[in-house]
Amino acid sequence: MRCAGIVTYNPDLERLRANLNNTVSQVDAVFIFDNGSENVADIRSLADSEYATVKVEADPNNRGIAFALNRLLDAAKEHGFKHMLLLDQDSVPTEGMCDELERHLTGSVALVCPFILDRNRMTEEEWQAQKMPPLERLTHAAKHGAITSGSLVDVATALEVGGFDDNLFIDYVDFDFNERLILNGYEIVKDNTVYLLHEKGKSERTWLKVPRNTSAGVQWQPLYKLGYSPMRCYYQSRNRIVYWKKYHRHTGGEGLTEIPLLMALSLLFENHRIAKLRAYSRGIHDGMKMKIVEYRK
Repeated sequence: MRCAGIVTYNPDLERLRANLNNTVSQVDAVFIFDNGSENVADIRSLADSEYATVKVEADPNNRGIAFALNRLLDAAKEHGFKHMLLLDQDSVPTEGMCDELERHLTGSVALVCPFILDRNRMTEEEWQAQKMPPLERLTHAAKHGAITSGSLVDVATALEVGGFDDNLFIDYVDFDFNERLILNGYEIVKDNTVYLLHEKGKSERTWLKVPRNTSAGVQWQPLYKLGYSPMRCYYQSRNRIVYWKKYHRHTGGEGLTEIPLLMALSLLFENHRIAKLRAYSRGIHDGMKMKIVEYRK
């Protein structure tokens, strides 16, 4: 048996409806955990009036994505589900995606993710034209890793490794979780034959291009500005510092190397540049000061 878990925070109801329409037919139940949305009454009304298998739990405060994901895992365990599909509120799983992902969720494989098709960066035709292996086994949590949305996880294993780190609130929550899976001997698989329709921030293409290692080899790819708020910029830098402090013996400089690039993109292309640079700087400062228990295995 499998279920889905969706975290909501002031969602666009039409986008959430599209998500649910494509999800309910692929799972036995859907659990929504709402993080203090102003329109939580509308979310409940949508679930109650249109979907018999969707249950909503709401917190009056926004406790962060990690806290919400842990509550969803608890709900899956409580109701006896073996596997859970994790989704953002505006992500839409394509037809048959769950069946395809679940084929690989056996043995030491604890997480399977689809290809992520960002609405703002790629079309379905471009995805089909890519030369990618149908299946990849990911060895790095934060390099071309599996994001939370679209991931089908083994519930018991997710809880065994400690679930998601509540202290991170948002950003790098998924990669922190993935790293603990890998370091505990579990595998992460990416199935490129199916995709999740997703949206990372409000991505807009810039004129800058950088070489990237991809499944098809080294390619020059454009950089995108994300349009995040200063608060999100704060967590982007702080949590990358935290991730590095926890796992640097195993991952080297993963996480740290992105911070200067994020700051440069904000400085060159974003609005509210000063506020965002201050947020990045404050995040670096707080990340360095935070007391972290280094992961040892």
